Amino acid sequence: MKVRRNYLMFYTSLYTIFTLLALSFTVSVQAKDAAYDYSIYKYSLSSNELSVYTQIYDKAMAFDDRMFNLKAPLTEAELSNTMNCFFFDHPELYWLNTSYRYAINNSHTVVKLQLKFGIGPAEFANANTIFENQLNQIVTNASRLSSAVEKEKYIHDYICSNTVYDEDSPLNQSAYSALTSSHSVCAGYARAFQIACERVGIPCYYVTGTSKGVNHAWNIVYIDGNYYNVDLTWDDVIADNFSKPSYIYFNKNDAAFAADHTRSDYAVLLPACN
Repeated sequence: MKVRRNYLMFYTSLYTIFTLLALSFTVSVQAKDAAYDYSIYKYSLSSNELSVYTQIYDKAMAFDDRMFNLKAPLTEAELSNTMNCFFFDHPELYWLNTSYRYAINNSHTVVKLQLKFGIGPAEFANANTIFENQLNQIVTNASRLSSAVEKEKYIHDYICSNTVYDEDSPLNQSAYSALTSSHSVCAGYARAFQIACERVGIPCYYVTGTSKGVNHAWNIVYIDGNYYNVDLTWDDVIADNFSKPSYIYFNKNDAAFAADHTRSDYAVLLPACN
């Protein structure tokens, strides 16, 4: 994953508009009630940030791509934090891009926001049918298995067997790419795994950090009373190289992951995997 920020300025009234990609990794997350709430990152937010977080959800569900006034003004750092927490919590909103625009006033306070959509309302019905059919197939087959770890392993194997790592794939930051096009990047692998696990009742969280010297995303799952790290991307790369399934990065503790994974400040206070 690459972090990119592009700024677009205009001088109408007192506002300046920026375009940025919401992939900074700088604010800590508190893992409250992690085993019982899939939307874990929102608990790190202030009341003002949470107000905007809720507003973003409503706008995303309505496919509202107009610039709107924030219910509570935020600093640029607070907006970045809010947006990242929102994206990490909501893999099901696959039609929403992780890029957005915002406007600030003369005090450099963010007062307006505009969301961007990878899939628009005209395309949504068909796209959602494809997405839900694919996801439901995975969930149905996984649900036939008796234990949580068997269900998790089925989801892991399915995504790894049917997805190719491709930095040029469209919508590659969303679960849609991994589940419908079979081409994605680590963000798509992790979000696809996250939403599928959640659908079968396995708490699963999106983790950001670095691995092997690059920005990366993977997951933490809660299985039979314990937390584990899971990295589908690297397991898939290994499987492709050796032409057989890999579980080197499946349900590992933090000590095992520490050799080549480092959590971001967002993810460092997610549950420890011991």
